[in-house]
Amino acid sequence: MSRLRSLLRDQRGFTLTELLVVATVLGMILAGVVFIQMQGQQAYLFGSHRVEVQQNNRAALELMTRELRSAQSVTAIPSATDLTFVDENGTTIEYQIAGTTLNRITGGTTTGVIGGVQTLTMSYYSAWNGATNTGTATTIPGSVKLVRLQLVTGTEDHVSTGAPANQHATMESLVRLRNIP
Repeated sequence: MSRLRSLLRDQRGFTLTELLVVATVLGMILAGVVFIQMQGQQAYLFGSHRVEVQQNNRAALELMTRELRSAQSVTAIPSATDLTFVDENGTTIEYQIAGTTLNRITGGTTTGVIGGVQTLTMSYYSAWNGATNTGTATTIPGSVKLVRLQLVTGTEDHVSTGAPANQHATMESLVRLRNIP
């Protein structure tokens, strides 16, 4: 008991050197924690933007593919980024790029399908040889039997070119129009 009292009465403090060593060690630990947190944040941004880009690309291609497969006729192919066709219900549908947005136009109403589009290339074929993976290209709407869709999307957020959050996805689909004789 007397030993405990003597320890409690001991009024000696820490030296300046000891305080500086502790402050330095705590500063290094804090710097490490901040660095790990920043790396985690970068990994999250990278992953979330990558998922966003792929989901947008996949959703747009799936919608376009589904509607084109059931098309009754292709009515206009003014460019490699613009296509107009009539679906199985007799509705005229047009897909076109405006800036970085893929639009679907039907009945005079324009609906943005996805943003962040960097390129959309539609190639039109009247015949296709699956063995050689080549086709006979056409620019005549009435002779289109197949459409190759190539879509490149990027992040919709404005990020710098070299940033990890600046992601791109390229997907392609070859669509055989089923309802065209």
